[in-house]
Amino acid sequence: MNLPIETERLRIRRFADRDVADILEYSSNADFWLARNLDWPVSAEGVKKYWEAQKDVDPSTYPPWFSLVVELKSERRVIGHVGIGFTKAEGHRQGMIGWLLGRKYQRQGLATEAVRALVTTAFDQLQLHRIFARTGRDNERSWRLMERLGMRREAHFRESHEVRGEWRDEFIYAILADEWKTKQK
Repeated sequence: MNLPIETERLRIRRFADRDVADILEYSSNADFWLARNLDWPVSAEGVKKYWEAQKDVDPSTYPPWFSLVVELKSERRVIGHVGIGFTKAEGHRQGMIGWLLGRKYQRQGLATEAVRALVTTAFDQLQLHRIFARTGRDNERSWRLMERLGMRREAHFRESHEVRGEWRDEFIYAILADEWKTKQK
């Protein structure tokens, strides 16, 4: 995968040590994680450990998960991150994407811009056949983003994910490579 991925407003790139403070700023709010059906405790040490492990991941080997930071070019700061994971079965050529954007940078089309760039790159450079994403039923902004990009809701799993003792519903959205190429014309 050729990095960084550049868009009009964003640079999607590998982690650098200077990014820790920015990542902590956008991800240290517990509500931030609960809204995404996730329970991920955040500390400077935890952030550094996670991102250090991502530095040497090679996406062409189809790893279980590969994360990149999203930098807002105009501010030269990290405002979120995107990632892609791959199914382990050989020949399936499927990837699951995910994204997180700091609250201050939401509702500006930045998440859509970042996810569109990631999906395009994954289809074009990694030769994937299908890309899917999961989101909590209550995370309407996330599933609306997927719909804007042309992804279809393929599943609604009832109470399939437990977060801090509460069972939550989850949606699965997906798009095929040929559908993506048609929609991007």
